[in-house]
Amino acid sequence: MRRDDELITEINVIPLVDIVLVILIIFLLVAQVMGPSVFKVKLPEADNADPSKSSPVTVWINQEGQLALNGYGVTKEELVESIRKLLEENKDLQVIVSADERVYYGDAVKILDLLKGEGVNRLALQVQPK
Repeated sequence: MRRDDELITEINVIPLVDIVLVILIIFLLVAQVMGPSVFKVKLPEADNADPSKSSPVTVWINQEGQLALNGYGVTKEELVESIRKLLEENKDLQVIVSADERVYYGDAVKILDLLKGEGVNRLALQVQPK
């Protein structure tokens, strides 16, 4: 039995663990709601657009020329490195390039050429159906 005048020499960590778990759950919920989209891309429209049936890798190019791979901002070097890793896992990798309609044509072609140079044979440009 413990006497009332004894010092408490142990730390109760259960409330700390509870708080950390609640913060983690809140973070996970907010991350799901926000989604991985780094920036808004306004896709051009096309009358004869076909919806994709597989789960391809998507490369976004925004109006300022910034890149994102599957919703996460990357540099050209990081894009190349990630595509190489993905190609090691799946030789038949499909990459969809979603370029903002205000992106210069040459910038989009450079990214397509970069992907083709890394060995991606299944490339597509994403458009918005009218």
